[in-house]
Amino acid sequence: MKNLSAKGKAQRLMRIFQRTGGEDLWTHPVGSFPETVRAVLLEQVKLMPTELPVLACFENEDQWTLVTTARVVVKTGPDARSLHWGDIEDATVDSGYVSAALACDPRGKLALNRLTLVCRDGERVALFLEPGPPFFGFWNVLKSIGNSTKN
Repeated sequence: MKNLSAKGKAQRLMRIFQRTGGEDLWTHPVGSFPETVRAVLLEQVKLMPTELPVLACFENEDQWTLVTTARVVVKTGPDARSLHWGDIEDATVDSGYVSAALACDPRGKLALNRLTLVCRDGERVALFLEPGPPFFGFWNVLKSIGNSTKN
């Protein structure tokens, strides 16, 4: 994705999301959210001139994740964390968490809602996403971002 325009990156990410998951209650392409939600996201995330908002999981004003054509922005509580694509190595789930979800929830893997971004410097950033198909679509988008920036 390195050589794609911002619009090309946005289209590619949305194809991945739609093919591997899809929308539900809290997870949509940014343009599909009500104006009030878009305003909250774009007020808190100052986009660069060449950056486009692509996909978000928005539970409420204190819990959301936004993917743009240059960054992943995570808000859990009062602070938002911005990670440039080049900082992201991978997106994964903790095996202990998966085992617990499979053992305790009748929905099995469709109950998963916690993903970890692994940064190139070793930092791990937790994301809380909408469970079910949106979780898997979002996961695949984030894995694609990590793969696209590898040398």
